Amino acid sequence: MLTVVVLTYDSSRTVEACLDSLAAQDPPPDEILVVDDDSTDDTLTRVEAARRRHGLPLRTVRNGAHNISRGRNLGLDAATGDIVAFLDSDAVATPGWAAGLRSAFAADPDVAVVGGAVEAVHASAFAEAVALNDETVRDLFTRGELLVSGCNMALRPDLLGGERFDPSWVHAEDVEYVDRIGRTHRWAVTPGARVRHESRADPRGYLRQMYRYGLWKVRYTLTTGKVRPVDYVPTLVFLAALVLAPATPWALLGYPALAVAETVFVAGYRRAPPRLWGRMLLGWLVKNTGWGAGVLVGLAERAALALSVRRRPAWAR
Repeated sequence: MLTVVVLTYDSSRTVEACLDSLAAQDPPPDEILVVDDDSTDDTLTRVEAARRRHGLPLRTVRNGAHNISRGRNLGLDAATGDIVAFLDSDAVATPGWAAGLRSAFAADPDVAVVGGAVEAVHASAFAEAVALNDETVRDLFTRGELLVSGCNMALRPDLLGGERFDPSWVHAEDVEYVDRIGRTHRWAVTPGARVRHESRADPRGYLRQMYRYGLWKVRYTLTTGKVRPVDYVPTLVFLAALVLAPATPWALLGYPALAVAETVFVAGYRRAPPRLWGRMLLGWLVKNTGWGAGVLVGLAERAALALSVRRRPAWAR
């Protein structure tokens, strides 16, 4: 049996398309659990409309903690299927998604976690440009457990011995989970289970998202010891520009020059149309700023924590 868990919060605009895509699977999921985080819009009304329209085997579960890890755990606790898949409410499963997950587990009974491919889609020209930037980073630099995204992953609970997501990880909970599970269990990625996931539609939302990612990237690096140098390039370029600026004011141009270089590379690599070049540049500026700030804050928080521990008397540690 396949249970699909869909986490929602004010997902009115996208959740029906998500559930429609599940209804179109052949065969469809045996159970769908919508874990709602106290939505303030008509998300649950639209969920019920989709349930009635397709006759879906759907139940709703309340979260209310505004914590993604807790929502995933609630879904795992309530699921009855021997395979539990996660699909974001702003994503749609392509035809063959459910069958692809089932086939991946059937092909190797020892695999406990399966991830699928994620294709970025967009609701604005800015999101279209951001998708090109982010897909290029994934193509060139994403390896290992980072290939498994929470918006498209599935688990075998019977093999995992009750392992759950860590609620202290408000973001990046998926990569932390797969890293932890991967120490004792096998995981895999299958191209046959593909979803289309929306990119952030406006610069403000993208800035907030990148700040959170940078902040939690520091914690992930320090927790696992796994360093991806590209994640720290914007912060290093920014700091280098500040250090060199008193002697060479032109050094301050190094930071926007990084975004220009990234834009030129992606434009050539993706053969992006000229109409998107300006938005691609804006996307890189927003991403580098949000991500870089998140990394700086994350490093500062960790340094402050380490300093406070060092200053405690030995008996209080």
